Amino acid sequence: MNTLRHISLIVIALCLPFILLSVCSIQPTFDDYTTLQSPWWVRVADPGYFFSDCLRRPFDALLGAIVGWWPALFPTLNHLLIVLGHAACALLLFSTCRHLQLGFAATNIAVLFFFFSPATLGVTLACDGFNQTFAQFWGLMSLRCYLVSRQRQELALRPTSVSCYAHHSWLLFVVLAVLSKENGLAWAVVPPIVGYAFQLTAFRTALRDASRGLLLAVVYMLVYITLTLTGVLEYSEEYTEESMLSHLKDLVQVLAFTWVPLDYMSVCYAPLRNLPVAAVTALLSLPFLLTVGRRAWQTVTAADFCVLRRLLLLVACFFVLISPHLLTVVSIMHNYASLSMAALIVAVLLSSSSSCCRSVLPTFALFLAAALFTYVHHYLAARESGLLGKHLAQQAIAAAVEPPQRAFVINVDRPEEPRYSSFCVRPVDAFGWGLSVLHFSGYSWHTVISEVRYDNYSPSQVQTAADSALHAGCDVVWVVGHKADSLTVLTAR
Repeated sequence: MNTLRHISLIVIALCLPFILLSVCSIQPTFDDYTTLQSPWWVRVADPGYFFSDCLRRPFDALLGAIVGWWPALFPTLNHLLIVLGHAACALLLFSTCRHLQLGFAATNIAVLFFFFSPATLGVTLACDGFNQTFAQFWGLMSLRCYLVSRQRQELALRPTSVSCYAHHSWLLFVVLAVLSKENGLAWAVVPPIVGYAFQLTAFRTALRDASRGLLLAVVYMLVYITLTLTGVLEYSEEYTEESMLSHLKDLVQVLAFTWVPLDYMSVCYAPLRNLPVAAVTALLSLPFLLTVGRRAWQTVTAADFCVLRRLLLLVACFFVLISPHLLTVVSIMHNYASLSMAALIVAVLLSSSSSCCRSVLPTFALFLAAALFTYVHHYLAARESGLLGKHLAQQAIAAAVEPPQRAFVINVDRPEEPRYSSFCVRPVDAFGWGLSVLHFSGYSWHTVISEVRYDNYSPSQVQTAADSALHAGCDVVWVVGHKADSLTVLTAR
């Protein structure tokens, strides 16, 4: 019986070795080569390149330094830390649900919902998802710390200075979440709201604690804006959405990826488009979603104000956690930010009725089947993209008599060529603008790489650019993107 109470943790523990083995076989592509978690020495020619990012995300900087010292660890170490961090988040979620006295059945369903959700794909299948994972981890730590310390302080007849200090330690975990990734700042107000929702703290106390969190957020934003205006930190307009339609699309994406384990690749990526498969995954998830939706409707229409208030406050927390991305830009990895709160909502809805939990198990099994199929399908596509980058890099390496001192990359980045996030990338993205050559040479090449991008392939234009680069002292020119699975190597005649 005790084993069944922890069935979600047992399932995760049994699956974890297979997940780690599979994910560690994914090779880097695209942003994986240029983020702060990649080996630092790639950019050693520009010593100031990483300085601003080190201030914003010191944990990323530390990981980048480690794989810079031992490049053979990249990207395996990244993948290991991401998946293990995700598993740690699931464990924290289980502990939090039990502390909130939610039923074992509801807790186990919520934890498995969180761990296997397709909303994790953009994080767990990319080696640059480290910051997103640990922003979630430290955020959940802040929530757990707040709930425990506040409950202890409420029970204490005479709070001591030590207990008061322990109570405010949840803010330290918020700081760690922010230093992992900026969206972690949203956790500055979530713990007091959750504590009040579950009546672990009085309204006035929760308001005071939320005010302290807001003060921390304001101080951080003032420092961030000051460093940006003074040029210490860089501001990139590509991470902002301007139109209301774009923000509305982002909201729809967040809700869809969070709640529906549809095989989105079978819808969005034309070469692999398979609408019947997508429809099957949607239908498999529908019974469970209808059950959860029915429980939500019953909660809304019931006269139990306490449960309704709890649900509404958790929904508010969900949008608080995703708000930094809704205000800027949402990609498939950003859905992860609010996933733990979505899982907590599921636990609350199912925990309010023990009979509902028993009846929902068959429908949740179908939901998990759809989620696992989507997970495997996206994993295979991500692995293929990494293998394409490896194939292109090995062609460049095989064609070289000796490592070139200077290389020039001509990227034919045709806009009409299909691409789906980081799972199905174009050849130029797989090649990583030449950085894949450094990676698959074991970082034994210290080649200085420069590049140019063309939207369309023009042989005369490419030849002119290549001749100019070779005349300027480049040892080799790599032309990539004009062919699906090969590149052209040009050298001086």
